[in-house]
Amino acid sequence: MESRRTLIIDQLSFLLDELEAQRPWLNRIPSIQLEAKPMETSPSLVEMYAQMARREWEEHVSELLGPIDPFLGNTTLSETIDAIQEGRRQLVEYLQQIAEDDWEAAVSVHGANVSDFSFQITQSDGTFLKMIAERLHESVIKFNS
Repeated sequence: MESRRTLIIDQLSFLLDELEAQRPWLNRIPSIQLEAKPMETSPSLVEMYAQMARREWEEHVSELLGPIDPFLGNTTLSETIDAIQEGRRQLVEYLQQIAEDDWEAAVSVHGANVSDFSFQITQSDGTFLKMIAERLHESVIKFNS
């Protein structure tokens, strides 16, 4: 039976693969549809990915590794996905360095329990991916050739 540590790290790594699988489809969506908001109060797809990148670096990475301030300004969607993936790689590498015996007792930079915090990140990922899937489902996407 796999440990909680292994299961959480595997789930956190899944986001890397999921974003890479989304990339070819996103590249085929016209920019007007990526940037359009279904309602003024709803973020566009581009804004949703930008929010994920900010959360990855400002909340997840900074909690576990300390403050790191990557430039997340005006970038392409592909660069935003790259930024999310780079933050996630750093998180996964850090978590893999924590020994199995130390996993449940490990604390983050600000004192959060690493096991619980990492699990919460997996929940956040699930919410993000669900929002993206719902947006894509609700949109009438016309792919570029």
